[in-house]
Amino acid sequence: MIEMKYVPEDSEILLTECKDFDFTNPPHDPKELAQALHDTMVKSDGLGLSANQVGIPYKVFVMRTGDEPFAMFNPKIVDMSNKEISMKEGCLSFPLLYLNVKRPDAVRIRFQNEHGETNTERFIGMTARIALHEFDHMLGKVYTQKASQFETQRALRKRMILKRKVKK
Repeated sequence: MIEMKYVPEDSEILLTECKDFDFTNPPHDPKELAQALHDTMVKSDGLGLSANQVGIPYKVFVMRTGDEPFAMFNPKIVDMSNKEISMKEGCLSFPLLYLNVKRPDAVRIRFQNEHGETNTERFIGMTARIALHEFDHMLGKVYTQKASQFETQRALRKRMILKRKVKK
């Protein structure tokens, strides 16, 4: 089993574009990696998890679509909706930090599954938001970069207060 531990939110890996996952010479067993990412995400009560959030620098993420792991290796956006929706987002890498982020309402993504097979799927609404959030992670982008600086600073102050209350 692959050991999964979240990197700190100021870790450089979160701001670095990930490498393609090579199925011809895999750095990890893809099925085992997908399962470990899924289990870590579920244990943390998350909706998605990118490999770089746990220190693995490859283009792979999982998202919650039921009980089975749903993994995307080497995803590429094929098409996006012009309609954007603003909604509060959180991130497992930034506990207790919730920000309004505007994202397309629908996206089509071409990706490989854990068996190396290429698929293209369309995601709408919340699953589109989750997929785009995780896709950003693989590009070295985090959701704090998509929110206004004012809102991010306000949310960081609010989080500091929440953390103090939790410690008491």
